[in-house]
Amino acid sequence: MQNTEFESLSKNLIERQKELHCLYEVEELLTDLNLPLKQLMNKIALHIENSMQYNEIARCQIIINDEVFCNSSFQKTELKLSAKTFFEGDFIEVDVFYIKPVKDERHPIFLVEEQSLLNTLTSKIASYINYRKLRNQFDKSKKIINSDNTESEEGVIQWLKNFSLEPKEIEQLLQKSIYFKKGETLCKQSTFANYLLLITEGYIKLYLEHFVDHHFIFKIIKPFEIIGLSAIFDASNYSFTASALTNSKAYVIEKKLFKNLILHNNLFAQKVLFAYSENYNFILQRLNSIANKQALGCLSDTLLYLSEVIFESPTIESFISRKDLAELTGISTENTVRLLSDLKSNKIVALNRNEIEILDKSKLIKLSQHG
Repeated sequence: MQNTEFESLSKNLIERQKELHCLYEVEELLTDLNLPLKQLMNKIALHIENSMQYNEIARCQIIINDEVFCNSSFQKTELKLSAKTFFEGDFIEVDVFYIKPVKDERHPIFLVEEQSLLNTLTSKIASYINYRKLRNQFDKSKKIINSDNTESEEGVIQWLKNFSLEPKEIEQLLQKSIYFKKGETLCKQSTFANYLLLITEGYIKLYLEHFVDHHFIFKIIKPFEIIGLSAIFDASNYSFTASALTNSKAYVIEKKLFKNLILHNNLFAQKVLFAYSENYNFILQRLNSIANKQALGCLSDTLLYLSEVIFESPTIESFISRKDLAELTGISTENTVRLLSDLKSNKIVALNRNEIEILDKSKLIKLSQHG
């Protein structure tokens, strides 16, 4: 009996080791943006085959939209394990087949952990494909001449100098820029985080996705802010989604490069830590407001945040929709519209088409304080 338990435990440990090795090797491969896609996917398919319980008879194929990637010995059978995802317009599928029947009554043909591994790898491949698309967009956009480029670049260089970076280090960070149209996704919650984004033009909303069409926007990003600091050392996936509220420009910074600068430039590391701490405290304040205030107090906080921090003006611009305002506040869109109407009736705000103008800031502050 003890021998049987020991054999079972040993087998489980071996299988987990194979799966972890596969995950590590695939993550390493997905940092290579220059390897031809066919060669890269075939290597990943081979690692997936080797991670299976019966790896000698496992054959893997990876489907990206209309392209199929597999090794020369691949063949299909009815013994199949599969994972699929649809991300940012791309369809990704990873399939594993056993090419011979398996006779082992003690264990299932495919393990639950193997399905979990395939799901994880499919998500990582989808994120990688999306990033390659961003790189291609960047390569195309390099040919576009923008009259504001010089002024914009001077501004970001000066901002980075305040982080105690040397000219060569700044040059490294500003190698790749990309333009995003309004509504485009910059990064996606739960996908592989292999880059940071330095925003230099436009406005971005950061939000936590929910399974229904109502999310929580926890921050608006404006020019000269960095997206993705939380994923530098710990998280391998983004914990939020970033979407462009307006046409925007960002510098794409490889995570390895940013991490290397932190490790070798102590002053830069201190200032990044300070910025991260400020952001953390801001999010705690937002959560405290939502948890402890009534809807009107929360909405007042949101309006003051947009006016004072984001726009630095009494006018909240029209690209902040009523739905965005509701998701910033943590209440329904209907409730937001009703409360705005009440504030308008009391001459605290004016509603000019889609813009919101704060007329009586002192009253709005009182509403915020009293919750």
